[in-house]
Amino acid sequence: MGVLPGGMGMTDIDKVIDDWPQGALAGALPFESWERLTGESTAAFGAFCVFRDFGPERNIRKAVDAAEQDEAKRGKRYRLWRGWAAAYKWRERAADYDGYVDKMRQAEKRKTIEEQGKVHRAITGKMLQVVGKKLDLMDPADLAQGTVTDWVSTAIRADREFAGLVDGKDKPDERTDKNGQITFFQEFEGL
Repeated sequence: MGVLPGGMGMTDIDKVIDDWPQGALAGALPFESWERLTGESTAAFGAFCVFRDFGPERNIRKAVDAAEQDEAKRGKRYRLWRGWAAAYKWRERAADYDGYVDKMRQAEKRKTIEEQGKVHRAITGKMLQVVGKKLDLMDPADLAQGTVTDWVSTAIRADREFAGLVDGKDKPDERTDKNGQITFFQEFEGL
């Protein structure tokens, strides 16, 4: 017999499941609660999987209807599954599974956002290099005061957005027209 953390024997898992608060099993057990439990038959676990995979709108009746085509057998199967659901804490285990799947989705979303951020920073870096080269070639005397002020304001706003101090929605950007198209300064034509 294996031993769990805290000296608990494997046969004590069912007691832990019975005593644990709803929705908290996955964080407490040495395995994911939605996996097959000790003493759970293959048929009971298979039925649980049908129930679990039905999603947040799940219930035993829907799961039975999806699994059993013969209407005459549905009533018997429903009673059997209802007993298994109570004995093996299907609702709590399915809720733990839903939480696990949600955490996986959130992790994937975070990964995507981080990857997009890398791409955006690379593009911004290239754009800033082009601007830097253009600035090096320009004679400061040729710049209008309004242009310099716009550039400084834009640079500060972009720096603050990148640092997360503002969200970019604080003030409309006067460099875009009504269709959202960016209008470039004349000094950057031909780049």
